[in-house]
Amino acid sequence: MTAPDALARATAARNGVAVLFIANALVFATIVTRYPELKDRFGLTELTFGLMVACGPVGSVVGSVIAGRLVARLGAVPVAVTSSAILGGLLVTAGFAGTPILFAMVLFVIGFADATGDVGNNAQGLAIQRMMGRSIINGLHGAWSAGAIAGALLGALALQLGMPIYVHLPVMGFVIVVGSLGALPFVRLRTTPEPPSVTSNAHRHGRLSALLVAACAIAAIGAFLEDVGSTWGGVYVVSELGAGVAEAAIPFAALMGALTLGRFASDALVDRIGAVATLRLGAVAALIGLIAVVFAPQTWVVAFGLGLLGLGIAPMIPLAMDAADRAPGLEPGTGLAAAATVMRVGLLAAPLVVGAVAEWTGLRIAIAACLLVPVAAFLLAGRLRTRAPLVVPDTADLDR
Repeated sequence: MTAPDALARATAARNGVAVLFIANALVFATIVTRYPELKDRFGLTELTFGLMVACGPVGSVVGSVIAGRLVARLGAVPVAVTSSAILGGLLVTAGFAGTPILFAMVLFVIGFADATGDVGNNAQGLAIQRMMGRSIINGLHGAWSAGAIAGALLGALALQLGMPIYVHLPVMGFVIVVGSLGALPFVRLRTTPEPPSVTSNAHRHGRLSALLVAACAIAAIGAFLEDVGSTWGGVYVVSELGAGVAEAAIPFAALMGALTLGRFASDALVDRIGAVATLRLGAVAALIGLIAVVFAPQTWVVAFGLGLLGLGIAPMIPLAMDAADRAPGLEPGTGLAAAATVMRVGLLAAPLVVGAVAEWTGLRIAIAACLLVPVAAFLLAGRLRTRAPLVVPDTADLDR
């Protein structure tokens, strides 16, 4: 196999992993569009509905805890593809769940498989990145964001067409299973193990602490800020600016659109100026965006501010995953699992923290308090090591 053939194979592997990222995003995006219907069908109060939905994030935290061990023992590809196929099968099951308890159980397992698949997808994507000789991890996360938008739009279309939930979810689940298994021949890629570090154990553990803690913190910050924008953007324009309910979707659309575009653009930026500078630039953009939101007089200003926020946080989670995966002294997947676990805790914490502060001070002050979060990201960015130069893989590094 020639070098061009090797790169072509690596590119195909990248596209295969992108399919798995999209499949991962489609699952929850599909279910979320049916939440109002499920709440009414099951006759749930706000509290019982919230408890049912919370089973998904709880399952994801549990899955993140053991995902590293699964990747270390089984490999990234089996974990990624199997988790993705299981997610599709669970989506089929969710379409026929007839009680809130059964649906909550399905959500828990979906959250679990989502977390293991997330770690497997990132581990394989980063292995391909090292072999391709350039940054691709941001684009893979961009594929996830695009998948989430596509899932939401398809869900809205299904609702407009009056498609029953027992048809909509199984059809999407079948598509995800077929797509996941179809990606398997492309995503297999053998990497050459990195040589062991020659530094002492004490020094390695010191570097590990600084790098992994910073990576986990930045992953949590990215998740926290994304949830602040997505959860509270619409509420903010209605409660603080007096906008109509029809305008509530505008800030969310601006955030997700900018987040997706930012992730697709961030790889080129990382290759040009490095990961640390990219993160710092993103932190500044996120800070300016939040300031615009806090002082916004109209909905379009909030949308502009959340667009800047989306661009700023776009590289945070992908680059945090990259750094965590490179933390020395850990088995494959362990650093990724740690970052994924903390990231999901950040997703759980954001609505609780902002909601609690808003209860006492008002939502505008609660959003203003979040200005400290991108500042922390700016300061922590320097703790991430600059990504080592990547090289074109030798043909022996590719599965034939």
